[in-house]
Amino acid sequence: MPSLSVRTAGTAGLLAAALAASLVKAAPAGAVAGAPAAGSAGKAVARLQIGDTQRACTGALVAPQWVLTAASCFTGGTKDRVSAGAPQQKTTVTVGRTDMTQPGGSVQEAVELVPRTDRDVVMVKLARRVQDPSVEPLRIASEPAAASEQLTALGFGRTKTEWVPDKLHSATFTVGSVAGSTVNLNGSREAVLCQGDAGGPAVRMNAGTPELVAINSASWQAGCLGADAAETRTGARDVRVDDLSGWIRQTAFRAQDDLTGDGVADLASVWYDGTLHLYPGDKAKGLAGTQTQLLGGTTWKTTKQLVKGDFTNDGIADLIAVWTDGTMHLYKGKGDGTIEPQRPVSQGGNTWGTLKQITAGDFDGDGVADLMTVWFDGSMHLYKGDGKGDFAAGTSITVGGNTWATVRLLPGGDFDGDGIADVMAVWNDGTMHFYRGKGDGQIAPQRPVAMGNNTWKTVLHMTAGDHDGDGVADIMAIWNDGSLHLYKGDGKGDLTDGITMWGGTTWKTALQLA
Repeated sequence: MPSLSVRTAGTAGLLAAALAASLVKAAPAGAVAGAPAAGSAGKAVARLQIGDTQRACTGALVAPQWVLTAASCFTGGTKDRVSAGAPQQKTTVTVGRTDMTQPGGSVQEAVELVPRTDRDVVMVKLARRVQDPSVEPLRIASEPAAASEQLTALGFGRTKTEWVPDKLHSATFTVGSVAGSTVNLNGSREAVLCQGDAGGPAVRMNAGTPELVAINSASWQAGCLGADAAETRTGARDVRVDDLSGWIRQTAFRAQDDLTGDGVADLASVWYDGTLHLYPGDKAKGLAGTQTQLLGGTTWKTTKQLVKGDFTNDGIADLIAVWTDGTMHLYKGKGDGTIEPQRPVSQGGNTWGTLKQITAGDFDGDGVADLMTVWFDGSMHLYKGDGKGDFAAGTSITVGGNTWATVRLLPGGDFDGDGIADVMAVWNDGTMHFYRGKGDGQIAPQRPVAMGNNTWKTVLHMTAGDHDGDGVADIMAIWNDGSLHLYKGDGKGDLTDGITMWGGTTWKTALQLA
């Protein structure tokens, strides 16, 4: 059977001895005899270093914070299953750099593994989103590979003459057969996959756009440096990914402000009687038309601020409340629309009482919700979330200086669809302005939102979330007549016409909205 194309540390002599003993080794792979890779697909190819100097593999960026590779890369080349969660060994991922001797690209640590159980595939979450606009995730193919089709394989693995190549290589293979989830590739003297190419993408061009068809799992490795000289087979075994697009999207996509785990933002409201209720979202209607009272009875009447976001990095939104005594508490979302009992936020102690505005979102691109605050002196600060429900010390937002005191409403969310939270600010004159998140915790200068002109001054409460599941934040607003309206984000920092929500004019007695 073909060997798993994972590269392990060691000398050529040791590797040759291991091959002679028919031992399976794990390590990164490369296209032997292939040419240095170019084109738009190259920057999406990742190089994974697993366990410091122990193993290396190739992968493909399939979402701004996720790489797809072979699960066998994390098992030492064995058939053992990969455990979901944090990698057992430190894993460093480089993406956006086709030549390792050159600067640029993104180099960061892997923080989570999500394996499949039906094939040699695992999703690898990066510590931060890749924010370089020149590095685009590979599109997943919608059609499977077909016999006799030609695919281009890319990898950082070994070549005929290089033990650890610095440059990404590519070669053209012909599909021999497709059986179930397996894609058998026929190689040639000019196209061989070597150790280190495991997890590398096989792509086709579709209307000028590269799309990911399969990833490498194993190969015969004839002609690779250090391989058995008697081996003549140049084929490889890949695994299909065209039928995994739904799973890949579900793994990588996390709806903003989702408390129920269905991929749609939900709404939370504190009412005049002091009770807290959850209103499940609905992709088609905005709200499903049902409500559930959450824990705490009527004690919520003394909250000064209420915000929602994924502060614990589990894909489920949590609630944070600032109370009249100036303390801040976290209520972890359980994923079924309910919340756990409070636990205090240590950052800031009881100093939060002088907040004028607060909102939440991933402003620094690490996948964890942060807090953006406006204080009564007019300054704005960012408090980065630590993924455990607490926050780092505040840093000043440079845009706007201390002019934020006249902001009436401050919903935060990803309004332009780039994965980074932005801010919408409603000012005392009734205008709304969009501030694009830059991905480093800062925001860009304002630009006016055309929708609504200066009519926003009569809005009582406002919050943001992805209420239609399209990856773009929308606005929920309660007007002074007590009606609730949804304004869908257009993905460019503006809004579409409002849609009246369930509840009629009863929303007028809401005290908080999140």
